[in-house]
Amino acid sequence: MAPQYQAVTLIASPSYPNAIAWSSDNLVAVASGHIVTILNPAALDGPRGVVGLRRSDPFPIGVVNREDLFEPCLVPTCLARDAEPCALSISWSPQGFAPNSGCLLAVCTVDGHVKLYRSPIWEICDEWVQVADLSQLLFSYYKTINFGEDNGSHLTSLKNINTEETEVLGSTCELQDPLSRRDPGQRKRKPPRVDDYIYDGNKDDLDASNDADFSLKPCSKSKKKSSKKTAKHGQEPVSVNGQGSTGNSKASLSSNGGNKSLPLITAKQYACRDACLSSLVVAWSPLVSSSDKISCLLRHWCVLAVGSKSGNVYFWKLYKPEYYTIDAGVVNSDPMLIGVLQAHKSWVSAITWEVSSEGSSTSSLLLATGCSDRSVKIWLANIEGLNRCTNAEEVPFALVAEVTTDLSAPVSAISLAVPAGSQYEVNLAIGRVSGSLETWTWNTCSSKIENTNACHAHDQVVTGLSWGMDGYCLYSCSQDNSARCWIYNGNHLEEIPVHTNFPESKESTDLSEVSDRCFGLTLAPGGQMIAVVRGLDLNVLDQMYQARTQKAVVEFIWIGGQFVGIPLDRSIDVCNPQSTILSSSNFLWWGSNILWSLKKYENVEKGLALWDVVAALQGFKKYAPSFLETLMDMWISALFSGDPQCVSINAPSCSRHDMLPSVSLRKLHLLNIICRKVMLSNHVQLGPDAENGNDSKTEFWNTLLIRSERELRERLVGFTFAAVLKRTAYSFNGTSTENSWFPVGVAQMDSWVSMNDGEVHNQLKYLISRIKDLGNRINSACGYSVEEICPYCSAPVHFESADVAICRERHTLTRCRASVILCSVLQPVWHCVCCGGMVDKLLPQSFFAMQASPLDADQDEGSPDLSGPAVPLCPFCGVLLQRSTPAFLLSTSPV
Repeated sequence: MAPQYQAVTLIASPSYPNAIAWSSDNLVAVASGHIVTILNPAALDGPRGVVGLRRSDPFPIGVVNREDLFEPCLVPTCLARDAEPCALSISWSPQGFAPNSGCLLAVCTVDGHVKLYRSPIWEICDEWVQVADLSQLLFSYYKTINFGEDNGSHLTSLKNINTEETEVLGSTCELQDPLSRRDPGQRKRKPPRVDDYIYDGNKDDLDASNDADFSLKPCSKSKKKSSKKTAKHGQEPVSVNGQGSTGNSKASLSSNGGNKSLPLITAKQYACRDACLSSLVVAWSPLVSSSDKISCLLRHWCVLAVGSKSGNVYFWKLYKPEYYTIDAGVVNSDPMLIGVLQAHKSWVSAITWEVSSEGSSTSSLLLATGCSDRSVKIWLANIEGLNRCTNAEEVPFALVAEVTTDLSAPVSAISLAVPAGSQYEVNLAIGRVSGSLETWTWNTCSSKIENTNACHAHDQVVTGLSWGMDGYCLYSCSQDNSARCWIYNGNHLEEIPVHTNFPESKESTDLSEVSDRCFGLTLAPGGQMIAVVRGLDLNVLDQMYQARTQKAVVEFIWIGGQFVGIPLDRSIDVCNPQSTILSSSNFLWWGSNILWSLKKYENVEKGLALWDVVAALQGFKKYAPSFLETLMDMWISALFSGDPQCVSINAPSCSRHDMLPSVSLRKLHLLNIICRKVMLSNHVQLGPDAENGNDSKTEFWNTLLIRSERELRERLVGFTFAAVLKRTAYSFNGTSTENSWFPVGVAQMDSWVSMNDGEVHNQLKYLISRIKDLGNRINSACGYSVEEICPYCSAPVHFESADVAICRERHTLTRCRASVILCSVLQPVWHCVCCGGMVDKLLPQSFFAMQASPLDADQDEGSPDLSGPAVPLCPFCGVLLQRSTPAFLLSTSPV
């Protein structure tokens, strides 16, 4: 059994594969039956979020004659027995698409509906808020084009799309059957009455949230008259429970009255329409950027792919909001249908994305789709082509590879990865219902795909599949209750145990003895941990106290101490192992994997959510402090100069201080996080061998943190001053400043520079002298106000510190970490969970993407990019800011 970090139970069990997902802002979502449970891995015993799934009315797509009810294409619809909604597929968006710059959660239910949810930022509740119903928007689109059945329609006729009718709709797909049945002891649900069933097509969607962020305009539905029994013989139209149906289908079969408000269609038309609206799987693309055609500004967006029973894949494009807020309001960012791809001729069972550079400066999106007919296809789309799509007429996806085998098992899970250091290869992993596992390699130059491995990895359905460490290893789990790790050596897979020895690991219950199946796995953003969701065997639990409330368990397992194929750093000194649990090899693997992960975070495009890395380092500080000091000495040496011999803990402080201006902003943010949360954390007690010399080490890290924050403060002030001068130049040249960032707190920053005149960079003095020469023109370029008033007593507040202020009546006030002005006491302000600072005015994205200091002599004075949106990131830590919430509500913990 793998030494687990922690395990947490759920009140409902998953029913379908791929039931767990880890967001880029460090939240874990579990599709647990009739709800979606959202956890914070850093506080598993704390509050949880929940997405309550409610019944949705079927779409009024038409009525059929009674004698057509027994057509083969309508059998799956007539036999549907979904008594209550259940989560079928979930997927997290990239960070930055929620109003607070968090992640959106896409949920697909068994009735085929796809909806988007966000965290309750200002609602102060535990239930997440629905922001869009994509199925309703899709139905509105199909209704406008009459489902593509008119002659000359720009959409391919659904009759031509679904040529093999029985293959698409008549077969019972093994994959889509729930993996768990009714729990023992559960009360048998009484079937609903069927005598007086009324199809209410005029009823609004009960799922629509009153405070939804997106304004949905459901199509008008004519009121239906109640049905009455008659003795009239002949052809009678009958409304059938279609997509979105959750009731007993016998009810509709017993309706004898005609429905004159809906069009009379054939059984084949009804089946095709229902299949197009029945969604099965959702998957968000990575974040991509492109220039807006109108404003020429850089816009960030992503695409949500939705697979359906008809074999279609629908693409929904979503832009990042133009601004972020934690106050009550509406942030408009409507999802837009940009394309429909006829990917397969049967049910789309799995979708995954990846970014491919193709060895050039132009990046492309890779899409892999798996089908119940056993086929897997890889599609390639140019990002600029996707950006130009504004409607569903065409989609720029080209089929570049197809996997067809003689295996009779449908596809249950797929995963794509672009290996590190491999410019022209893409790895594809395929898991099937039979338990088999395949790996394929697609060459982007030759467009050839080659099977590199095929094995019977599991005894039952592969329910989870994910590449790790940039394609060096592969993780899989199955309905047979097994989870495995594979080292990928190019031509074969080598299995290694899914466990990592960790000093903090304690004896825990073997969950394989009380669970009966796995429903999915997911990797942490930092790559040092995985989460596996298992269904509990209720027969072995206490029927009085456990079986009623504990239906599943999420297990968090350390994987950082495995040899997963990445190059090892042999310079890590582990001559004297400090733990009886860890061997020298374990220390070497842990050190190499952590350094690899920290190196990945130096990329400014990757969000700073490294909680798993910080948690591992905190464990080593408690149980193996000497190893931690050695590891951090190596990391900080490489962080400053790339030369491990250049900087070390024993190096003179002056040399380290001289190197700070040449370090990128992202590296300074990483340094501050490690200093605050690991090396200077006061909630972790050191081991006995850390007593000697501890004061000198603490002083080193404390001095390093102070100087790093001083450097960040100077860069922030220099960036603000440069922004003021640039906006002034815009005004002088007649250039519009409508979309540019508006700096505030310039007067307070001027006071800070004057207070530290003998210590600040000379470039700051030069910039402030230029700003003073502007005279009255400065008011149009920035917010320049010397006077500040206490919001409690209206007494004047003098500038004495960049962090806090005290008025004449001794009221202590907090200053904004970004603008140095007084934070508002009436409106909610942003909070940093790492340094504890408060931010009232956000900084533009360009500030956090700077590689060089704005005070550098070689830096162009007009270089600050002010066109980007302001983002809620801490200027001193780089982590995502959030609203301070009560202790009983779920919050994120990026570090």
